[in-house]
Amino acid sequence: MAKLIQLDDNSRKSGGVSQPRLPPLRTNTSADLQLIINQYWSWHFDHSVTNAAMLLLATDLKWNKTNQLSVPIGALTSPLGRALSHSNPDIRDAALTIFDNEVEVPAGTVLIGETLTPVFVDTFKIGRYPVTNAQYKQFIDATGHRYPSAWEDKQFPPNTGDHPVVWVSSEDAEAYADWVGGRLPRFEEWERAARGDDDRLFTWGDQIDKPRCNTAEAGARTTTPVGTFPEGISQFGCYDLLGNVWEWTSTWYDENQNFRVVRGGAWYYNHDYATCIGYDLFSKEYTEFVIGFRVCF
Repeated sequence: MAKLIQLDDNSRKSGGVSQPRLPPLRTNTSADLQLIINQYWSWHFDHSVTNAAMLLLATDLKWNKTNQLSVPIGALTSPLGRALSHSNPDIRDAALTIFDNEVEVPAGTVLIGETLTPVFVDTFKIGRYPVTNAQYKQFIDATGHRYPSAWEDKQFPPNTGDHPVVWVSSEDAEAYADWVGGRLPRFEEWERAARGDDDRLFTWGDQIDKPRCNTAEAGARTTTPVGTFPEGISQFGCYDLLGNVWEWTSTWYDENQNFRVVRGGAWYYNHDYATCIGYDLFSKEYTEFVIGFRVCF
């Protein structure tokens, strides 16, 4: 018989307030774990994160069973974000384990841009999420790399550990990628991860029927925790490819290698920019409140 971990103890209280109940969870059943995760916050589960998932789900992180978009989006704090500031280092490490997840994109032909130019792309791996503040802080602590200019007292803003890091140049992003044994994705790799095997305009299809990513239309007016928009996930399982933050690529815009291409749009921009074919360019040293990155392997 499968061992059960009881996460539905209605007597648990914090400050006199009953904590939300989680249903019993079969510890050896992947489907049960993913079901619980989807109900309370959207993040990917696979066997490699089983121990981390079990620890997080058994911890009081205010696992509220509510529509995460039913509160002002800009005020969202996810359970994983709370885990990143927990006093227990094991719980903090468990949350970081979730964010260190990768997606394998199979070899295939991507249709580039409006012209649908076919480009073959070899198999590669890419971060399931943009690099978060907490991950970047870990890198800084280990290497002594410079802090983003908006951080105060060498700390990212409170309650944003699970938000994409911003105020990073392409050189900063490359330094982080090198530290984790990766690199920045190429233009066509990013588009392959976002567009998949067809000519869709958005990661979810061709129509905008509801907020599916953090753009100006969603009204957040800031970055949001990664995974806030599960209905915007790509065919291969990447979160936040569109909206939230522009993402640096390794592709140069000019022959003199002064400007790098960014992809995906950001919270400050509307849906016209947050498409599978949209891009912009910035100086390689440039930093801003809407530019982050994810790592490719």
